[in-house]
Parts: sequence; C-alpha cells; structure tokens
Amino acid sequence: MKHYFTVFSIALSLCAGVGGVLWSCADSRQDGGTLVATIEPLHWMLDQIADGHWTTASLVPEGFSPEDYSPSARQMTQLSTAAALFKAGRLPVEIVWVPKAQSAAPALRVVDTSRGLRKATFDPHTWTSPRNVRLILANMSAALCGIDTANAVLYNRRLTRAQATVDSIDGVLTAMLAELPSRTFVIAHPALTHFAADYDLRQLAIETDGKEPTPASLKALVAQARAEGVKVVFVQREFSDRSARIVADQIGARVVQINPLAYDWPGQMIHIAQSLKDGR
Repeated sequence: MKHYFTVFSIALSLCAGVGGVLWSCADSRQDGGTLVATIEPLHWMLDQIADGHWTTASLVPEGFSPEDYSPSARQMTQLSTAAALFKAGRLPVEIVWVPKAQSAAPALRVVDTSRGLRKATFDPHTWTSPRNVRLILANMSAALCGIDTANAVLYNRRLTRAQATVDSIDGVLTAMLAELPSRTFVIAHPALTHFAADYDLRQLAIETDGKEPTPASLKALVAQARAEGVKVVFVQREFSDRSARIVADQIGARVVQINPLAYDWPGQMIHIAQSLKDGR
C-alpha cells in the first residue's frame, strides 16, 4: 500500500498544478440553484465544472447501488426543483426513476452525459474510463453553458482544467499498468469493461446478466483465470463477495475491494491500478 499512497500523492500534485479548485466539493448553496447527478462519480465530475455557482448533490448516495436504489419521496420533491439532472446514461435507477422525475416536473432538464461515448452493451459504467470522462466533462460543460450563458466562459475554462486533470491521471495509470503480473483480472460484478479497454486489460466477470454464476460457469471461469495467471479478484461493496472469495481461494489470488461508485473518482482509479500492479 506504500506504493499506492506515493502514486496518489503524485496524482494530487498533478491535479493541483492545473488548479486546486478541481478538488473541491460544492455542498453549500451557491448562486445558480441546484444540480443533481445520479451517482457520486458524476457528482465529482459535475463539481469540477459547476463549483462556485451551484449546489450539487447525488440522487444515489454512496454505499447504495444504482441497480436497485429507490429515491425517497423527499428526494423526488427536491429533484423537481433542480435546474438539471445529469445522468450516466443507462443505469437501472435512471431507466426507472428519471422518467418519473420528468413526469412530475416537465421543466426538469435531463442531461445524458454519455452522449458521444463508446459503449459496451452490457456495462453502463462508462465513467471507469478516463478517456470517456473527458467527454462526460465536455457534455456537462456544454449543458451548463446552455443553462447559464452568462458564465459560459467560466465553464469552458473549468472544462479545460478538469480535462487536464483527467489527462494527468490517465498518464499515471498508463505508467502503472505498463507492466503487470497479469493483464487479466476477475471481478464479481462487471463494472470495469471501459477501464479494461483503455489499458489493454482483460476482465473476467463472475456475474453474468445480473445473475449469480452456475457451478459449471464458475468452474470454467476458475480454469480460465488460472490459465491466465490472474492475481487479483475485485469485489464491490454493494455486492456479495461469496463467489469472488471461492474463485480467489482456488486460483491463489487476493481479493481487493473497490468502489467505482465513490465520489473520489481519481482515488478509486489509482487504487484499482495499484492493486493490479501489486499483484500478490
């Protein structure tokens, strides 16, 4: 873990070099009103563009899954007064609840931050790719420029700095992932498809189509993971780790908890990369 903190410190200094404001979180009411992101990673990205003029919030609190989260009546009421809702694209909570929010508040502007992104049909976790995040930030900036034209120059300036931050993190990740004990990893819930595509990695998912593995599929996955020298099995806090620990025990890998739904997007990306680099 010593290496993790060293690399994270480097990333923090890189980000500070392009403007420390990018690391702030807008929790108090500002001039423009309220903006809501459906999940915490989008909340972090929204703060990079909107900080200083808006109150920002998340629909799905950290620790809950967008797979099955149901907003409270109070949240839906608050959402009806928001200036805009920023969604990741095709998360279950967005498919079910965003239309309901629009029906209750027809004036609510919904911004699909996945516009123009490459997508995996089975993995809506587009924000796990730093290269996707550059476009997500651009979509957020364009939306805010349309909502608040008087501050368009400010939003574009923040976009430039935020994308520079992401580029710096991407550079750190690329260096960390250049040489690995194995370029294949196992994950309980398939959330890192886009991350794997960015860095020439192979993701083996235990869960398929939201279903637990069968004994036959688990046996096949263990054989493949062993053949490819897998050293790390990732688990997410919102999902059961029972099958992941079975796989890890059988192939001699270590189990690492990650949280792709955390507000601290930079920290999570570096944590994932460092875990792969450390291997055993």
